[in-house]
Amino acid sequence: MDEVLTRTLELVKRAQAGSDEALSTLFQRYYERVRRIVRIRLGSRLRSRMESGDILQDTFLSALGSFDHFEMRDEASFIQWLSRIAENQIRDAADYVKAAKRDVAREVSLAGTGPDSDESVGIDPVASGMLPADALSIGEQTLLVEECLEKLTTEYRELVVLRDYVGMSWEQVAEATGRPSPDAARMKHATAMASLAKLVVTAGKSKS
Repeated sequence: MDEVLTRTLELVKRAQAGSDEALSTLFQRYYERVRRIVRIRLGSRLRSRMESGDILQDTFLSALGSFDHFEMRDEASFIQWLSRIAENQIRDAADYVKAAKRDVAREVSLAGTGPDSDESVGIDPVASGMLPADALSIGEQTLLVEECLEKLTTEYRELVVLRDYVGMSWEQVAEATGRPSPDAARMKHATAMASLAKLVVTAGKSKS
């Protein structure tokens, strides 16, 4: 069995047996990856309305409360589980923002100062292995990659995030994106990565 998987399985078993140290180690190990997923899935529009840090905190608090029900199947299971929890947190936060906008718009309309409007707030599609940012230096270039991901088509962005951030297998990516086979998902992902690389290079030159 892979050494990383063995170590993760050991930590999960210890954490579920009540070890706070093992649970803390697990969360620390995956914190940065979950942070990247949250930022990408929020997108710039939602990031202007809510804090990524709040979503992260709520994600790990929710994971803590339901950790006893988590079942470890493979190395990608844990990050995928955290990613699903983050998605729920983002959806709840987006619903709250939309409701707040409707309330404000309704008050404005009733006051006679403008029409009731409800601008929809969308969630960018989902955000193991080598992350795109890992091929670059950290810091500003990590943010550059995230910015370029937002410029990809929805189809391409979803492929990159599911495979390179969430860590799904090619079989899972194919199923999640409606591809006819793992090889089809792999080929489309390669095209998406090529598009991302071009965007990163172009953006990097413009910033240099």
